[in-house]
Amino acid sequence: MKPKILITGATGNTGLPLVQKLSSEGVVIRAMVHSPDKKALLERYKGVEVIVADYIDRPSLERALVGIEKVYLVSPPSPDQVGVQTNFVNIARLNGVKHIVKLSALGTAADSPVGLLRMHAEIEAHIRRSGMAFTFLRPHFFMENLLGNVATVLKDGVIYSPMGESAMSMVSVVDIAAVTAQILTGTGHEGKVYTITGPEAVTYARIAQVLGKAINSPVAFVPISFEAAKQGMLQMKMPEWIVDDLIRLMKTWVEGSGSQVSPVVETITGKKPTSIAQFFRLHRSMFLKTA
Repeated sequence: MKPKILITGATGNTGLPLVQKLSSEGVVIRAMVHSPDKKALLERYKGVEVIVADYIDRPSLERALVGIEKVYLVSPPSPDQVGVQTNFVNIARLNGVKHIVKLSALGTAADSPVGLLRMHAEIEAHIRRSGMAFTFLRPHFFMENLLGNVATVLKDGVIYSPMGESAMSMVSVVDIAAVTAQILTGTGHEGKVYTITGPEAVTYARIAQVLGKAINSPVAFVPISFEAAKQGMLQMKMPEWIVDDLIRLMKTWVEGSGSQVSPVVETITGKKPTSIAQFFRLHRSMFLKTA
């Protein structure tokens, strides 16, 4: 059987769990990667045809799209994200793709103060105008980002964040993949926009408490300023444009947009989304000094 589903960003934060999910269910897919080095990461999975293609290389995209009917569209954040994804959409339409499932983000809107969210809105509008069926996924902050706290927990038993007492309904990428797999293999999702969150909104103080219980060692939450958070991200060599946008995004969450809870995961998959406690039990070894 030839694949009719293309997964872009197939080794990324959401792409890889999606490839794993579809492969485990026996779905034949084509997985797109941008470099030959990443091809080996996917060749272990059954039913996965791996192809190397680049968003700015039309011939390679046309090869990737041969025989494809549905596409999961995601690309790394970039100042030219609108151009990258709208170009892909145009080529997909000309090559017979019928349905685009695009990963956007919670809060996507044309008038958002966050540049990345405005870009997602512009791309969504272009897809609507294309005439192809679409489904837009708008997940919250990934739970897996909490693994970035491993170093400070191991060193000082501390989690730092500028979120203060604000609560967030963060979601695991495993749950995003489960939702996306249902959409790509099922029907009735055309024209839908899905907000994807975890099962509850939790503060960072609560996150620290739950993590401490999972590893049987106290973990403290230490609030920091947005400026300190910015400097920390810059020290990690993150581009300043995206650091500034992430700060603007976090400020919208502090203002209340980050606490909404959506039933989408359970409605579409029939299973409750991963809780913070479940997440830390699964990843507890990473936070242990003996690991």
